[in-house]
Amino acid sequence: MAAHERLLLPDAELSRPALVLAQRFAQRWDLYAHQLEDGRYVCVHEQLNVGHLLAHLRGEITLGTYLLDQGSRARFLVLDADDEQGWQRLGHLVGVLADEHVPAYLERSRRGGHLWLFLARAVAGREARALGLGLLAAHQVEGVELFPKQDQIADGPGSLIRMPFGVHRLTGRCYGFYTLDGSPLAPTIREQIYALGAPETVPEAALEAYQSSLVSSRPALAIAEPLDAPTGMISEKIKASVTVLEFVSQYVDLKPPASAAIGLCPFHDDHNPSFGVNTEGNYWNCWAGCGGGSVVDFWMRWRGCDFTTAIRELAEMLLC
Repeated sequence: MAAHERLLLPDAELSRPALVLAQRFAQRWDLYAHQLEDGRYVCVHEQLNVGHLLAHLRGEITLGTYLLDQGSRARFLVLDADDEQGWQRLGHLVGVLADEHVPAYLERSRRGGHLWLFLARAVAGREARALGLGLLAAHQVEGVELFPKQDQIADGPGSLIRMPFGVHRLTGRCYGFYTLDGSPLAPTIREQIYALGAPETVPEAALEAYQSSLVSSRPALAIAEPLDAPTGMISEKIKASVTVLEFVSQYVDLKPPASAAIGLCPFHDDHNPSFGVNTEGNYWNCWAGCGGGSVVDFWMRWRGCDFTTAIRELAEMLLC
């Protein structure tokens, strides 16, 4: 899977792969993500076009693909492992899923790899995340990130992943897809793209089963030893039933320093951790300006709902 393959191909030979890439991986056409030389991504508020995809395949630029479209729907989800140990966990998970007749695709990355799950239809971001979270919980997979990170887009375009078959700007390498035994999915980049043009998708029964498993397991995961619950408003009872760290860590991958926990903010396109939970003060905060507060505030942002809806849903999750 050498990068020079794409550089030697004329546009005429890249046109079909670019169109397949567009149909399978492009979620947004009103804007696009562009990787900088230091590995960070910026959102370009201009229309994505086939010329960008051709440049991506030639290695001239590297695109990121947003997980949610403008209607907050997803056609695929991705598990991201940032080290070799995580890559091994993803490989094991692919084997387990194969036994369940749930197809998954492994892609190498700079430090680890990605596991892609393709859906037969576009589903709400919340459904896609429920599938991913249910799958991770059912198979006790830790140390990987789930994309999309949001149930729905709010202030920005949401989370992104490197679009496949692009040259990573930090390494100058193209990372392909592999089978469970470590062989390339297909011998060449073009053949891999064509193979992914019509991938096997997650069966509808598996989609429903993993979503249901998440719902049934959530209360047990959410409620740790509660604080002393004051009487009065339901919102105060909710806040007293679970700490912010216990609740938020179910949705955000947090790494704990001394008196806080930090991670990538789920509410904006974050590549340098700007989200934190203060364990002493029992609140969350985004230093980039996405807000902060209690579990109720977090759930309002996460679900994109109003206060009344948040209270109703949290009460069902935490107080029943």
